[in-house]
Amino acid sequence: MNFDQNLLMTYKKLLQTTELEKSYQEFLRLFRFLRVELEKELREYRFQGNIVENGMDYSYFQFTNDTLKQKGLKIAVTFIHRDFQFEVWLSGFNRKVQCNYYELLKNAQQPFLLTSDPNRSDYILRIPLDQTLDLSDGKRVLSEIKHASLRLLGYIENFEAA
Repeated sequence: MNFDQNLLMTYKKLLQTTELEKSYQEFLRLFRFLRVELEKELREYRFQGNIVENGMDYSYFQFTNDTLKQKGLKIAVTFIHRDFQFEVWLSGFNRKVQCNYYELLKNAQQPFLLTSDPNRSDYILRIPLDQTLDLSDGKRVLSEIKHASLRLLGYIENFEAA
């Protein structure tokens, strides 16, 4: 099997001529901080054990509770690397659940971004955090993520009650 030599050499050059490795480690430190602190603040939810690093496409951790789990739903705190932006996602445990919720939500007025294709995206609804948010201010980032998570949770509870 052959691999793209130009891409591999670009990666090598970035590692040798920039602080890419240290920068990525600092990002992971921030992301782990957010996961640990959010778990402390949202005690009624169960958090997955680890952060998932998805090949620098996006990284995420997720949480749920019994009510969400019964509905096949979870919240994912996601970092989109290319956009350098945090988002909070309402996701289904699988594509079938996502498609069912998409059908329920597609004609509803809502303050969140709805997926355009529940079969291809990993979320049903998402809230992008402000791109001007200073990511070095961990407490502020934590507050924004918690607020967005609670907004999504409140919306889905109220939507289903309607």
